[in-house]
Formats: sequence, C-alpha cells, structure tokens
Amino acid sequence: MVVPPYRYGADPTQWITVPPQGYGGIQWVVATLMDGLLEAGCEILLLGAPGSPVQDGVTVSPAVKTTDIHVAIEAFAPDVVHDHSNAAALPPGGLRPTVSTHHLNGVPEGQINGVYLSRAQRIAAGSESAPVIRLPVNASRYPFQEAKDDYLLFLGRVSAHKGVRESAAFARAADLPLTVAGPAWEKDYLDALLADFPHTVRYVGEVGGSARTRLIARARAQLVLSQPWGGPFSGRWVEPGATVVSEAAASGTPVIASDNGCLPEIVPGVGTVLPVGQEITPRDAERVLGSLPTAQAVREAAVDRWSHHTIARQYLAVYKRAVSGEVWT
Repeated sequence: MVVPPYRYGADPTQWITVPPQGYGGIQWVVATLMDGLLEAGCEILLLGAPGSPVQDGVTVSPAVKTTDIHVAIEAFAPDVVHDHSNAAALPPGGLRPTVSTHHLNGVPEGQINGVYLSRAQRIAAGSESAPVIRLPVNASRYPFQEAKDDYLLFLGRVSAHKGVRESAAFARAADLPLTVAGPAWEKDYLDALLADFPHTVRYVGEVGGSARTRLIARARAQLVLSQPWGGPFSGRWVEPGATVVSEAAASGTPVIASDNGCLPEIVPGVGTVLPVGQEITPRDAERVLGSLPTAQAVREAAVDRWSHHTIARQYLAVYKRAVSGEVWT
C-alpha cells in the first residue's frame, strides 16, 4: 500500500500518518481500506507514511524515497502493489502486479490498471472501462448522533474549488453559523472569507482525532459545495471522490452538495444536490434544510453503500485481476 509521503503541516518533523493526524484525505481512504483488507486476512506493507500506528498485520516502512520504496517492496514480496500516490512515490517499471487508485483530477500519470472513485472522474481521465470503486467508510470510526446542534460544517481545504465561500453564503441565508475546519494554505482567500462573513464563519483550523469526529457528528449538515474552477492543478475541477461525504453520512450527518463531479452520483439518499451557481435565498435554505433525510437513514445508507468490508471485497477482486496478468486502461 503506497501513499504519497507528505510532511505534517502542524509539525514538519513528522510525516502524515495512516490514519492522519489531521487533514489527509488519501490517508483516511487508505486507513479505512486497510481496515477491510485486514479483516479479510491480508498482510500489508504500508509505504509513504512513517510513524503510522502499529497494528497487527501491518508492516510500516520508513521508506519515503522512490529507490527505498522499491527496495522495501521487493523485500516484502507482495502479491500486488496498490498505489495511491499517482505514481509520485512508486518507481516506474515495478516488478510486481500494480493497481493504481486515482485520487486527483485529470489524466493520471499512469493509466494502466487504474481505479477511479467516480464515473465523473473516470470520464475526465479519458477512460471508458476501468473499474469505479467508491471511497470506503468504517462506521465504527465515527460516532453517531441523532440530535444535531445548530451549526453547519465545512470540512476540508479552505480553497475556492472546495466552495467555502458558497458554503458561507448558504449558512448566512439559513441564519446558521458555519464552522470551517481544515488547512488554509491560501491566506488571502481565508482573510477575505472572514472579512466578508464575520458573523457567519468560525474558523477552527485543522482538526484531528476525536475532536474532528465529534464536529462531524454534531453538525446539522455538512456543506460540500465544490466548484468547477479554482482548483490546484489548473483547468476544470471535477470533484473526484469526496471522502467528507461518506464520513458525514456515517455519522448520521446529512450532506448539502453541489452538482460538481462525483457529488450527484453519491449524495442522493444521504443529502441533497444543488446546481453550481445557484443563488440561495433564506427561503431556499429553509426548504433545503427541511428536506434532508434523517440521521438514521443517512447512516444506514452509508453503511449499505460504502462499508469498508464491501469496498475491500471490490478491491480484492481487482487485485486478483492484476495478479492474473490482466491489463486494463
């Protein structure tokens, strides 16, 4: 299991672990998938996340450089390599069967034996037949709370393509506070957000651990108003998989999302979808909030669709295809 080796922003002497200390979408995906694979009896070598918690069945490698990762893989001799780094950490021309999950926008570095998180992401990458496997969620990691508090939540990178301003505008129309939690690497964007929505937005920074899961579980709704512009890699931003949707749903927290990328595929049943660019009036906000499914229905849908057991079985089937020598694009 190969993840991109990134330094932890709050303490650059550490690497982002699996699961992550705070923000780390790919690391959460890998942690949850590993839950399912371990319960299925797999043994796992984890690369790109030194310092990750020790657990039975997992060997955590200190390797972060490509050459060291290659040596570690060959020493472990796995049946299959699962790359989550978009080929950034994996040496080219590896000797082992490899499956690559694409977590980003656009065309991946290597399209051989790729897996996509949504049909929208697969289309944007130019593939027609590669497997689509949704992001997993382990409900036992998320506390369920049926009675919600009166605040809305934005969880993620504080950037234009993630729709933080649109979330603040919705919250203001709903006359509810918006808690914004996540890294803010673009200071000008954050400063403008706080200046324009001083009585709506409460920015709490990057939140991890139980504080993070409580924040998700208590929110009246989670806002995922992704925008098709302003992304970090230029060009159109197509929301690829949206970990925050499954996390919120597992907590019984409904989702209010835009219709960008994967969101129209995954949000119906756990929330509602709004067109990008729609101006939200107080009446609109009241209608949307009143139409959201119950906490119990949302959690049941999350477990039914995206359980780590279900997603692990889907990946095991794909691993077997790769091990048998099958190649797809």
